[in-house]
Amino acid sequence: RRIRATLVGPGLPVWSLAFLPDGRQILSGGADRLVRRWNAVTGEHIGTVVPRAGADVLAAFNGERGAQVFRACAACHTLTPSDGNRAGPTLHGIFGRRIASAPGYAYSEAFRTMDIVWTKETVAKLFEIGPNAYTPGTKMPEQTIGSAEDRQALVDWLEKVTR
Repeated sequence: RRIRATLVGPGLPVWSLAFLPDGRQILSGGADRLVRRWNAVTGEHIGTVVPRAGADVLAAFNGERGAQVFRACAACHTLTPSDGNRAGPTLHGIFGRRIASAPGYAYSEAFRTMDIVWTKETVAKLFEIGPNAYTPGTKMPEQTIGSAEDRQALVDWLEKVTR
């Protein structure tokens, strides 16, 4: 195995990749909710193939720092019960909820054995030290929020919108 090319350009972070049948092009999906086409040989960005899908659920929170920080989370998590689960469980009702207890989500075995209740402090800690350190064995991608102010803005905003 070897690195053939590094994708550098718009749409980061990338959450999914798929090779087209010819093996010479890749489609990526990322936090900006766009599907992008890349040259698999050179790593060059070719362009956007699919416009934004659906309404931007975060548009109503324009200018709120917590919502801006949450954009990276929105690829995997929803905020309301009606939007259901994605790659991660819905965050509706997260505060005061025991880890691995959102209905209808297939948690990893590691998550099911942990003794954590989600509070503003535990969510902030998750993003301070990262999911691999705080919840080893998780399926959650490693992501930390280095700024204490951004972590606080996120948990304050989540507390408001996930009730």
